[in-house]
Amino acid sequence: MGYSDETSASEARGLQRERRDLEVQRCAAAEDVCGRQVACVFALTTALALMGLDWTPLTTGVTRRRLRPEYLQVVVGPSDLKPEDRIASKRHGRVYGRFSVTYFKSGIPLKTIEVAPGVTCTSCAFTWLMFAQWLDLEELVKLGDAMMRRYTLHEMMTIQDFVDFLDWVYEYARRNHRYAPRGIMKCRKALPLMAQGTDSVAETMLRLILIRYGLPIPCVNYRLVLRDGSLVFLDLAYPEAKIDIEYDGRHHRYQWARDAQRTMKIRAEGWEYFQVTSEMLSDDEQMFMVVVLVARCLKERTGKDYLLPQPLTLEQAADQRRAVWHG
Repeated sequence: MGYSDETSASEARGLQRERRDLEVQRCAAAEDVCGRQVACVFALTTALALMGLDWTPLTTGVTRRRLRPEYLQVVVGPSDLKPEDRIASKRHGRVYGRFSVTYFKSGIPLKTIEVAPGVTCTSCAFTWLMFAQWLDLEELVKLGDAMMRRYTLHEMMTIQDFVDFLDWVYEYARRNHRYAPRGIMKCRKALPLMAQGTDSVAETMLRLILIRYGLPIPCVNYRLVLRDGSLVFLDLAYPEAKIDIEYDGRHHRYQWARDAQRTMKIRAEGWEYFQVTSEMLSDDEQMFMVVVLVARCLKERTGKDYLLPQPLTLEQAADQRRAVWHG
């Protein structure tokens, strides 16, 4: 379920802001003792923390030591490469004072943002592209969604921002007779599966499950004005069929009474309501039952049977969405 009031949103942003401020302090202190002649541009896991994102890719800490949060990741652009930068990537980390730093090289000019005075990191889209060579498609979609949350500490991204950035990368590579960076094709495949305005990674996971079973892509945080004039946001909705699918996370368990009243009002408007808990989301059998019920309701209300007998892989679902995009 999306944030039902500004208090919930403020609490979440407050926690994100605290984590971001701690990372800003760490990076500023590391910059003070760094021996390089140019300012550091922080990237990857460090950049995500500096931008205050509420989710970090899960595979990186386990499979890629250099991407773990205890390291500060620094990227060097094509015009700033030095001999020490060329060999630093072969080491797990260089130590400046009490900081372990890992270097990465970029073959394209860096796109950056200044998150605090003297602290610069790669932009959202650039960070997303850098991660693409290590993440699978699902995690790349989750990361893109996290950069387009309704509530962010950085400037909110849109799908078009990602499209424009990838177009710029391709054009730069073409004009300079270079290969496009690794992972860019995976980024292209992820775009049709991404959505603006989500509130949590759980909502992204729920949406991807529906898509894999052939159901249409639902509207994210659909605005519904109730009869009493109040405004609610529905996590995932099929407005033409009046179907509402809500994720009920742990942070909602203290507001059950208010949520029950909200659900009654939504149903009074003629909407069918489906609730998914965190336990259900992690259980394939329970999620299949949810998908079957939603698909059945869609068929009853629209006359269309969308349910596939077997789920698509995410790659297959992405290919279908790209065909619709270019159709």
